[in-house]
Order: sequence, then structure tokens, then C-alpha cells
Amino acid sequence: MLVCGLDFGTSNTAVALPSGEVLRLDAHAPAPRLFRTVLFFPEDTRETLAGHEAITRYEEDNLGRFIQSMKTWLPASSFTRTQLRGRTLSLEELIAIFLRRVRALTSAALGDDVTHVVLGRPARFSPDATVDTFAEGRLRQAATLAGFTEVRFVIEPIAAALAYEATLTKDEAVLVADFGAGTTDLTVMQLGPSRRGRADRRDDVVASSGVYVGGDRFDSAIMKTSLLKYFGQGSTYSTTSDGKRLPMPAYLSSRLLSWNEMSLIREKTTRELIDLMLETSDRVPAIEALEDLVMENLGFRLYRAIERAKVELSTASEARIDFDEARISIHETITRDAFEAATTHLIDELEVCTDELLARLPPGLTLDAVFLTGGSSQLPSVRRLFARKFGEARLRTADAFTSVVEGLGRAAGSTFDAKT
Repeated sequence: MLVCGLDFGTSNTAVALPSGEVLRLDAHAPAPRLFRTVLFFPEDTRETLAGHEAITRYEEDNLGRFIQSMKTWLPASSFTRTQLRGRTLSLEELIAIFLRRVRALTSAALGDDVTHVVLGRPARFSPDATVDTFAEGRLRQAATLAGFTEVRFVIEPIAAALAYEATLTKDEAVLVADFGAGTTDLTVMQLGPSRRGRADRRDDVVASSGVYVGGDRFDSAIMKTSLLKYFGQGSTYSTTSDGKRLPMPAYLSSRLLSWNEMSLIREKTTRELIDLMLETSDRVPAIEALEDLVMENLGFRLYRAIERAKVELSTASEARIDFDEARISIHETITRDAFEAATTHLIDELEVCTDELLARLPPGLTLDAVFLTGGSSQLPSVRRLFARKFGEARLRTADAFTSVVEGLGRAAGSTFDAKT
């Protein structure tokens, strides 16, 4: 029986063994241990591509169906089915296509079929318990369709805690903050040598919470404050009936704040509005850029450039976005000060969630450490928040992108060893 831990993330997926070793599943990717959570179905072939290969083919020729952020749709009962190459697929079946590829790569790396998996899941897919259960059930079904015969779940911040626990020589009470693409999960947990290796760690969890503050919202803030002007924000156009000039509708700009929402601009009524704006706008080049961004599927590339700038701002005082595609020409310098001003509301939301969690802790409990993991944990404004609340000396970090999966791998070992 081969087992693994699997972190199915919004942006990246990773697999780890019970030893904590993270597998290199995508040999040609810049970060081989991170398998990008994307699928591409080229229009001219029957291939199905995943990970870095999917991104490369999409960027070479974007004719086809490019799918990402599948995890975000798990709680959405409105997303039931999609049409793909003449077939009707449920969300579970779509995710299963991706997980099947990951399972095949894992099995090939280990030389045998991997059938038992511990999957990560957020502290809550939704504040609504019914919706939360629904989302987990969909992910379980997708994993089963992908060929996993035994599926267990561990909350992602608990998995990160288990990775941190492997480094401890004494017991500690730890706040784990796990920053994902869509959410931040917070968990206070008792960790240490006396508890390590237990199959069931639920009694060690003191309190947990979560907030919809993740990497995607930090990216959206850059788009909103610095780049929307390139796509017509602030422009006006005239109606054909009376010649009255109107501002570009706010809903049109808002759909540019999420790569997944851009496809909605292709709807017939919105398409007709863009045609009108192309004729009458006071900033026609910006509307042409908007048209190309949406109609030529350039949103993913643009958001990759935004993400690179955000990462650069973690260590530099400024970053530059240079993006020249079709009729889009962006040359914008973003300072860290401007970025932090644009994301103050996100830091405030994170602080409110943290304070609410601390208020629920048992009287007298002292936190020994605060473990920060996930991409946004590297942002200076995030680190300053936790340093201010807990002191720099109590902050701990590890590999921001593999702590969760390492813990899932360790959990897989103890879970299935205990079962058999």
C-alpha cells in the first residue's frame, strides 16, 4: 500500500511522502515540486495538458480552453457542469482529470500505484456548515474518480503545524497562519514531541478561524489601483440614441479584478457595449486594450506579471510591470508604499480575524510561537502585523509553499499506519 499527502491548491498542487519529502512532479517547471493547478485543452488536438506544460502551450497558442482556480468553485452549488469538447462535465469530473494526472505522476515516481491519500482542505470552505460539507464532499468524489481508493482530510493549517512540529524538541502552543491564494486560515494548536505521531490530532486544536484574504486579493489590489487605467477606467462614451456621454460602467472594470471573471465580458450584451465604446470612447486605445485582453485570453499572462511584481515587492522598494501584448502596452512602476496603501484593508481584515481568534483562547494560554506559511506570509506588511502583535522573536517560517504538503505527507503516514 502506497500513501501520500496531497495539497490541492488554488494555484499550485504538491505531493509529499510520510517522511515529509516533497516530490518533484514537474521536472520542467521553474519550481519542480510545485505542480501548477491548471488544465489546458488545445482546440486543434485531443490532448489534455496539466501543470507547467499546460501553461507553456497556452502561452504559445491560446486557442483552446484554459482552466485554473478549480478549487475556488467547490463551495459554489451554482457551478454544476461545463461543456468541454462536446462533453458535459461536472466540476468533480473536471477536478478528477487534474488529480488523475497528479496521481499518475506520483505513482510513476514511486514505481507503484498510489491509492491512499490525505488531502488538505481549508479550515472552512464556507462559514455555512452545510456548504462546507458540500464542498468537502465534492473534493472527496473528485479524488475517488481520480483513482484514490482511500481518502482522508486534514485541515491545511493543521498540516502546516505538523511540518513545524517535526522541528520541535519541546512542546509548544503555536498559532499557525496559512496564507493561500484565496484564504488565510488561522489555527492555534498544541504541538511537540509528546504529541507527535498521533493519528488523530483533533484534541490538540485549541481554536481555528479563517478569512477571505489571500494572494489573489493582493494581486487584484495592484490591478485596481495601478492598471485599470490602461483598460478604460475613467473614460466616457456616448450612446447612439441621444449622444449623452456616460462613464465606463463600474461592473466592467470590476470583472477585470479577477482573472476568472474576465470571461463574463464575452457575454453578448457586454460585447455590444464594448463595440459601442470602440466607436465613441474618448480613450479608444484603452478600449482596444480591453478588447484584446478579454478576446485574446491575455488575462492569465497579465496576472502572472502582476504576481511577479508583488513577489518582487517583498524584498524591493519598487517593482515594474512591462506588458506588451497585442494592443496592450503597460509600463508601470509600483512602489511598496503604494502597494501597502492599496492593501491596508486586507491587513485590517486579517487583524480582525486574528483578534477574534485570540479572544476565544482559554484564559492563561500563552502562545510560544507563531508559524507563518504560504506565499503572502512573505509580504512585509503581513509580517509587520504579526510582529507587532506577538513580537518578532516568536515568529517562525519555513518553505512558504511546501509546509502544508509536508505536513499532509506526515499525516498520511500516521493515519494509514494506524488504520492497518
